[in-house]
Amino acid sequence: MTTLTITATTPESAFTAFIRERLAAGEHVTVSATEPFMTPRELADSIGVSRSFISKKITAGEIVTTHRGRGHRISFAEAERFRARYTEALTADLAQDF
Repeated sequence: MTTLTITATTPESAFTAFIRERLAAGEHVTVSATEPFMTPRELADSIGVSRSFISKKITAGEIVTTHRGRGHRISFAEAERFRARYTEALTADLAQDF
């Protein structure tokens, strides 16, 4: 079995060529999509806060997660939603100081 991982930056020509080659070789081709996830640590690192801060937000229900194995996983869409809300609140708090 041959696998090709496609991301948003993969040129269309790369994956269409891959599919054509596999079909020409007589193979079956299956395409599936998965939503990318990140860990609480990865989210924390991306916005410059501690993992425990993110954990508290998860416990408070401010970040929606799914469980994968033992830990929480945060969809990229949820991470972006939280990042935008957090940045907006932080900006508003800083504006009050000036």
